[in-house]
Amino acid sequence: KMFLHASLCSSWLGGSLMPCSIPQLKIPGGRGTVRDHSLGVLLHKDEKLTVTQASSVSGSSSLLRFHYQLSERRSASWDTALSGDSLFLEIPAGPLVEGSKEGLTVLLEFAEEKLKVNYVFLWFHKNREDRLSIIKTFHYMGFEMVKPGNPMVPARPDLAFMVYSLENSSSSDEE
Repeated sequence: KMFLHASLCSSWLGGSLMPCSIPQLKIPGGRGTVRDHSLGVLLHKDEKLTVTQASSVSGSSSLLRFHYQLSERRSASWDTALSGDSLFLEIPAGPLVEGSKEGLTVLLEFAEEKLKVNYVFLWFHKNREDRLSIIKTFHYMGFEMVKPGNPMVPARPDLAFMVYSLENSSSSDEE
């Protein structure tokens, strides 16, 4: 049986206090821990967006990979952890891919309509040189900074968290 380790959780939380509670498991006969998205379960695919479940984890959590095709040669991908009514999204190191805002908008729509989450949290390291640009970009999209000590996110002083609340929009649709 093949198990995948989610570097998403281990890199984010240093292997402790994980919202997705993934033990570090090894692939039998392999070297170390591996993340292979080709082994994921396909959850959704259309002409631009592909969503795969990389692995299931304990409880109600799972790891999802969103892949958005921006053009024939360019794409953007996000690794996420789905836990309860929240989706946690890492902003990877390096510059944001041009056009990734379009893909992230599609990700937010998918999270609301298909995953039925109430919150999308994104996180990045506070020591990034482009952190102000990231904050400005995502604030423009409707994300708000999460205050330190918020119980919905891990206590990690080296990370910054932003949240996009889908609660209000989904409740008004039902009325």
